[in-house]
Amino acid sequence: MRVVLLGGAGYIGSVASHHLVSLGHHVTVVDGLIYNRRDDPSQLLPNAATFVGGDLRDPDLLVEVCDGADAVVHLGGIVGEPACQLDEELAVELNYAAPMIAAEAAAGAGVGQYVFFSSCSVYGKHEGTVDEDTEPNPLGFYARTKVLAERRLPDVLAGVSKFTTLRLATVHGSSPRQRLDSVVNSMASRAVATGRIPLNGGAQRRPLVHVGDVAEVLAGVLDDNLTGAWNVGSDQENHTIADIAETVAVIVPGSKIQRGPERDEADARDYRVSFARLQHHMPGACSTALKDGVQEIADLLAARTITDPNQPQYDNHQGLVAAFTAGKVRSLRSPACQRYQAEYTATWGKQ
Repeated sequence: MRVVLLGGAGYIGSVASHHLVSLGHHVTVVDGLIYNRRDDPSQLLPNAATFVGGDLRDPDLLVEVCDGADAVVHLGGIVGEPACQLDEELAVELNYAAPMIAAEAAAGAGVGQYVFFSSCSVYGKHEGTVDEDTEPNPLGFYARTKVLAERRLPDVLAGVSKFTTLRLATVHGSSPRQRLDSVVNSMASRAVATGRIPLNGGAQRRPLVHVGDVAEVLAGVLDDNLTGAWNVGSDQENHTIADIAETVAVIVPGSKIQRGPERDEADARDYRVSFARLQHHMPGACSTALKDGVQEIADLLAARTITDPNQPQYDNHQGLVAAFTAGKVRSLRSPACQRYQAEYTATWGKQ
């Protein structure tokens, strides 16, 4: 199968590209490398993958890479509320306009399947357990871009491409393009580097999934032509933030949890997610446990593969700030981006 990974040189994409190539797929990775990291695609991706550097908002580039593809997978964008708030116009362009422009190109090229990477963050805050039929309750800018893309992409792809949405749990574990700003990776790296695990309250719930398991689910979705929305994770990996801190304290010898009061933060997400649908179709999927991801991050620091976890390259928010400063990324305000910006504003209003 000829698979195009848009944003495929990132934290998840670099793992997915290795896995798909190992299964015999022909993989083309398209990435703008917007973070100021000096990333070398040859160090991130398998030798058999084709790398195309370019802007995921460029219609001509997207038409070119979609030609002859069997599947297009959109992983790109700005992840997380703090990073999105740095430049909300840019966030709409990369998180909403870009996947829509890519869908237009995919439909025009007759691509058979389009997979969009979304997030369980779309559920926001819910009592009880949520599943794919639960009405999204996006609490922040990042989640709102994902919800709108989920709603509008089927309109563009109708009658041409099968459409799949993967709503990921919070991802953890090691990757060629490492991130340390997600909750598990952050706690584990801080524990090794400082011996401390900051914890304010910790009652909020987060489902977790290992980055390698995400790659395996993507491969299964492509092989089985699965469509619709899928929560990606496992019921056993629904944890509270306090659970995560306690696991890190067990895995990292000598580390101590520093407890503080529950903070009234902008991130009020709190949800327990059902992954029954995925488990029915892929029994045993997403079986990597929290403790294994923590151990991977601890090993990276112990081996000095990562010497300073506070470097901006491991944090999307800090990396984007550095990219702005270096002039590596900006809002395009192209006609297509402006059109989708207007759609976002009409739906959610000015933030």
